[in-house]
Amino acid sequence: MLEGLHSYAIGVLITAVPVLVGALLFIWRDVNLRRRGVVVRAKCVESKRTDKGTVRLRLLYEVEGVQYYCDSLPFLSPPVGVGQRLDVIYDAKIPGYSEVVHQRTSGWVPKIVGTVAGVLLLLTGISYL
Repeated sequence: MLEGLHSYAIGVLITAVPVLVGALLFIWRDVNLRRRGVVVRAKCVESKRTDKGTVRLRLLYEVEGVQYYCDSLPFLSPPVGVGQRLDVIYDAKIPGYSEVVHQRTSGWVPKIVGTVAGVLLLLTGISYL
């Protein structure tokens, strides 16, 4: 039944391995941010309009005297302007890793993508048994 995967094995490996590694990296970072995350008020220091008409914000926050930047995901309508403040969550062990609090997602997409890639790799391996 899985013999058909033999002809696609190289393609599956070339595609699924990097996808699985990437998904695991996103999951690892998300779990650490949820577990060790610290919320701070960051100051908007830059607002850039993208070529698609959305706006990206650059937010500045400070941890133990060191300044860090958090770049937002694109906004259709940004909640703050330059000079105003917005909540950012950063990893207590890696303060440079941060996200805008209300742009956080549930984290399901990397889990689903990683699961699909893992199952494809598993089925491809089983096809050789």
